[in-house]
Amino acid sequence: MRIRDFWKTGVLLLAFAGVFCWIWFVERKQEPKPEGEREKVAVLAVDKAKAKEISLAAAGADAIRLVKEGDAWKVTAPFAAPADASAVESLLTSLEKLEANDVVAEQPPDPAEYGLDKPGRTITAVVEGAPAPLAVEFGTKSPDGSNVYARAKGSPKVYLVPSWVEGSFEKKPFDLRDRNLLKVKRDAVKTLEITGPGESYALARDDKGEWVFTRPVATQAGRWSVDGLLGTLESLRMDAVAAEDARDLKPFGLDKPVRSVTLGLAGGGTRKIEIGSSPEDRKYHARAASSTLVAVIPAALVDDLAKGMKELRAKRVVDVVTYEVEGVEIEAEGKKTVLARTKQKDSEGLEQEKWARTAPGKKDLERSKVDDALFKLTGLEVQEFVDAPGADAAYGLDAPAATVTLKREQGKPALSLRFGKKDGAAYARRPGDAAVLKLDPAKVDEALKAFKEL
Repeated sequence: MRIRDFWKTGVLLLAFAGVFCWIWFVERKQEPKPEGEREKVAVLAVDKAKAKEISLAAAGADAIRLVKEGDAWKVTAPFAAPADASAVESLLTSLEKLEANDVVAEQPPDPAEYGLDKPGRTITAVVEGAPAPLAVEFGTKSPDGSNVYARAKGSPKVYLVPSWVEGSFEKKPFDLRDRNLLKVKRDAVKTLEITGPGESYALARDDKGEWVFTRPVATQAGRWSVDGLLGTLESLRMDAVAAEDARDLKPFGLDKPVRSVTLGLAGGGTRKIEIGSSPEDRKYHARAASSTLVAVIPAALVDDLAKGMKELRAKRVVDVVTYEVEGVEIEAEGKKTVLARTKQKDSEGLEQEKWARTAPGKKDLERSKVDDALFKLTGLEVQEFVDAPGADAAYGLDAPAATVTLKREQGKPALSLRFGKKDGAAYARRPGDAAVLKLDPAKVDEALKAFKEL
């Protein structure tokens, strides 16, 4: 063989060797097979019921340490605070059965190839009964970025783990602290006291479970509007911490709070939140009374409170939905009419609702006509609240044009109204309510006529 031919053969062999090495290197770090063609591989298994401590360490970030004390979790580093139970539960769920898409190398000669010589993120769990802490280390991402290289600490085996799994551990300390300022459930609230610019008022649940104002006037509150405010208070979460331990409240406008809400709870005890200045648009400083932590909260609560007492008043003469009504009694023009809703089974055994007049005289009624009359009545809205009314005679309420009583289902208390007319105006009054309600006379006539025709 000529030397020139031998040289060509050698070059070809070197080229093949290079291709083989490249294929071998890529195959070692290849992406996992499609989902349907592979089995998940366990990387770490943490019994979350026995977990006592979790640590999250990431390059360039504060290390986070969470410790379980009794049944509650607490953040102990980089600061001390109660932890968010749901956020900790999410971390534990991710650790409970951490699985990989594939095994890349059983005994890699150089962990640096996978960024595991200096892991970018390490998650450690102390588990009751385990001889040593359990930890997982995350290295660099795979070529297409959809996976990340990982290993159980102390084991040489390298896995490919979906990038979203590592992302579930990408937390800042604030993400894991309990951001609930009031820690209250709306059903536990029995009284509300609210102060704001130029306004102060109080509400309470009466013995029937209905919300009423107790100050500055004893009058009915709107069940849905009060429930909406309670929902805002229940879900109130801080957006940031302005100061962990503020000894001087003046910089936050909390030495003289602009607004405050005090909640009286079932079984005794109170919760109070004070609201101060606005550090930026749509944000406010706030703190739970007696706490030195000053939080930044979103504007939702302030927006609700800024609407004032008028927003929480019962703007409809009867705050009830028609499907709750099971009976109606109307006294007008010296006559009493009684309507009743019943449930009967038809020929096919299906339950049907029916309305009937039981007095004077018995008569089956068209359900649509009764529903229409109820819609007209429950849709009557207050045009004006007369909070310091004179005698009933000034509103025609001493000799009512009509008295309507709605009987409700499920043991709820009946609702009664007296309607009066005076000088072309229409009024109504609820039992025990200090206010007189001024209404649209045409709409009152329309509602009463609808019942009269039944």
